[in-house]
This record gives sequence, structure tokens and C-alpha cells, in this order.
Amino acid sequence: MKKLLLPPLLIVLLVACADTTSLVSAGDPSPRMKADVSSDFSTSAATAHVLPSAYAGVMGENNNIWPHTGAHMRYQQVFLGSELDIDKLDGLCLRHDELFGGRQSTENLTVKLGPTQMDNTNLSTTFDDNYSAPPTEVYSGQLVIPATTGAGTTDSFDFCIEFTTPYVHSAGSNLIVEFINTNATAVSHPKDACAVGATGCTTRRVLAFSATATTATLAENSGLVMSFFTADPQAKVDCTDDRWVDFGFVNQGQCVRFVSNGKDSRQ
Repeated sequence: MKKLLLPPLLIVLLVACADTTSLVSAGDPSPRMKADVSSDFSTSAATAHVLPSAYAGVMGENNNIWPHTGAHMRYQQVFLGSELDIDKLDGLCLRHDELFGGRQSTENLTVKLGPTQMDNTNLSTTFDDNYSAPPTEVYSGQLVIPATTGAGTTDSFDFCIEFTTPYVHSAGSNLIVEFINTNATAVSHPKDACAVGATGCTTRRVLAFSATATTATLAENSGLVMSFFTADPQAKVDCTDDRWVDFGFVNQGQCVRFVSNGKDSRQ
């Protein structure tokens, strides 16, 4: 059984920034959450890719409530572009934990994606300097995270955010995912995460306990496991078994043509 023991500094920060009724003691496992879909994004036809890629088939060693249920927080996490096989991203999902749950909360989130030349070894504490080009705001609004129990599996990417603006990733760049959470209090809705020192944990996060911060106050080589979705078929097999309907094509031929030459008849 995996347990996450909070260091004293983080306990102090949590007490200062969070709803303390949802905290756990330093000697107890930090909750790891089962989340249900909190937007109307249907992933039935979407092509997904898990990052860090080493965690596509295994659960992470840790869990985290940041940033999705943090409070007054600005958060960046970097992923390696070499591990990302899709370039048009229409949504992302977080994976709930196999052990613990949390109570319902309504979160006010802004999500941005952007390219970077930084990686899991050197993402800096200066937020804006980490981008190699201006980021794209892909979502801003409220999301309800329902009260749930644990029992998460490697397929439990069911807290999803559908992007209102798709993000097209630049070839040769790594990927930054930025969350700004403007909620007044934090609650315990941990999500699956990889741990510092784990071989496959090719990610890094920097964060500050202020939604308007320009500089991070915490940086470490760990972070949430995320699944990124594209609403476009990636291979001809995605057009079979009537799946072309879910992608929004009028017929299978249109779907196959899109995969073959990029001609999009849906527009």
C-alpha cells in the first residue's frame, strides 16, 4: 500500500491555505481520490495519451491535491514532448487514486498549455520565463468534483476537462500545463501522481500559493499523471466499427481521408 507522508513544511503551508477539516495528519496517508467526470466531455471516441508515459499501465507512487483542489494557487507542470504522440489536444483528465476519496467541491480553474524548452530537470521558478512562446488558455470556469471513494485503476481518468480552445503543440518542444485555482479554500481530492526519485517520473512541477504569483515557492521533480485527448482520429483503425460517427464525420470515407491527408470534411 502506498502512503504519502507530508513533510513538515507542506503541513504548515496546507494549514495556512486550506480547509483544515479536510487535512490529514503527518502520520496518516494522504487521501488519493476517485473522481467522476466533472465536465460533459465525452472521451468515447477520443484518442488518449498518458504522461509521464511510464505510468500508462501502472499507478503512480504518490497522490496530490494540487492544483485541482488547491487554493489561491498558480501551478505549472512540464512533460517531455518526446513522450507525446499527439499534437492537437482537446482535453485532459486526471486519474483518481486506488486508496482514498474526498468530498465534493466546486473549483474555479483556468488552464493554460504552452511550449517550453525546459524539462523535468530545469523547469524554473519564474512562471512566465518557462514558456518558449505565449501559452494558450484552453479552459476557464467552474468544475464540480463530486464526493467519491477510492478504487481507482490505471483506466480511471474520469475527472476530465474539455478544452474550449484546442491546443496545437509545437514539434520539438516540451509541454507545460498550467493551472490557476482561485478558490478561497482547499479540500482533499488527491489524484494519482508520480514520486520524486521514481525512474519513470519524467516531470517536474513548480507552484505558488497565490493565483497571481510570478515566482514559484515550491519546485520538485514529481507531479500528477495526466491523460491528454484529441478529438481527431489518429489512424485508420479509429474509423472502424462506426467510430467515425463519434468523431463527427458523415461517413467512414471522410474519416479515412482525414487520417490519410488531413482533409477535414466536418468543417
